[in-house]
Amino acid sequence: MKKAINLLMLLLLYVVAASAQKYDVKCLRGDSVAVYDVVETIRSEDTYYSKGEKLVFYLHDGDQVEGVDKFYDKGMIDTGGSIGYAVILRDGKKYCTLSENLVFSKDNPEGVEDKVLTKSDELAHTIQGRIFYSIIPYIIIALLFLGVMVLNILAMRSNKIRSIAVIAIPVCIMLGTLIEIWAYSVLGTNCFWWCDKNRYGFFGSLLRIIPFGLIVFYQVMSIKFYEPVILGEAFDGDVQDGISVKPALISMLAAFPVLIASALICEFLGLGGWIETLLILVSFLLALGIGVFLSLKRNIELMKSKKWGILLTLFTIVYILGCIVAVWGLIVVIFKLIIQILIIGGILCFILYAMPAPSSGGGGGTTYRTVYYDEDNKAHDSAYACDKANEEIAKREAGKHN
Repeated sequence: MKKAINLLMLLLLYVVAASAQKYDVKCLRGDSVAVYDVVETIRSEDTYYSKGEKLVFYLHDGDQVEGVDKFYDKGMIDTGGSIGYAVILRDGKKYCTLSENLVFSKDNPEGVEDKVLTKSDELAHTIQGRIFYSIIPYIIIALLFLGVMVLNILAMRSNKIRSIAVIAIPVCIMLGTLIEIWAYSVLGTNCFWWCDKNRYGFFGSLLRIIPFGLIVFYQVMSIKFYEPVILGEAFDGDVQDGISVKPALISMLAAFPVLIASALICEFLGLGGWIETLLILVSFLLALGIGVFLSLKRNIELMKSKKWGILLTLFTIVYILGCIVAVWGLIVVIFKLIIQILIIGGILCFILYAMPAPSSGGGGGTTYRTVYYDEDNKAHDSAYACDKANEEIAKREAGKHN
């Protein structure tokens, strides 16, 4: 009997451990995180959760909660992005909070599996994750491109500054693009969290996307602004006489589709082993190498120096990678807003077209009313008043005849 009770207790402990795990609060930004009520829906014996609108309380760094489940909330309109929420248990009631602010507690018994956090949540609390979940790297990128802009302007006015800008401008661009590439390699598209509609709402996200778009535009154009600095007064703005970027760009964009196509062809032909690996590698390197080689050749001719031509081509490769990451990020964040932008634009168009046209005269708009005329051709505001007037007229006329 005693053994049976002990076995039952162990089973109960296992069920509790399997259904709820302990998590420590570790805020990514600030020292507290909001907790909301959660909407629980049961369909066909499966439980579905969604975030409620009511903010119930805040959790702080070092607090501990029990996590029971996780869900992704896309809001009223799915605009291409979702955000992870952990369902937590407090005082016997379920709430939800951003899962990225939780870490699996060391207080959990051995063997308890984490069923709430994803690799993305765990990555957020590594050194690299915490760096790129802070605003500092993105401020640094913005300042670097602002520095490039200032150097470009000053270099065209002073030969002394121009000699510094020839080196400083590509260094700033490369540093900015390397930070972008690093951030994307660590967090993927999550590195654009600072203009995410799900975190900051539509207008908060839009206000962040506008300066982001301006920086991306300047980043893409920065190499064209750099050409007069490095080539001097002899440069007349002709694309053919400028830094060679297009062949390398085409090759870099084509390399991965070629890689995928080569793998599919090898699969179709039944090739495998080292032959498949060799063919895929050769096709990838050829697709990548042809354009890069053409850019290198043209840049060496442009600079009239092999060393400077190689350095310039290496710079353009980093520049292209940074532009691809930045443009892709801009597309992602705009796509998340595009449905709501279209809806708001539609509402505004409807309001503009539905509004009555303004009057041509001064003052307010033109108003219209129905006028009723009696037998004496006098105007009245209503049919009732007109009928009464006609009755009086009829009586008057009858009196005359009598």
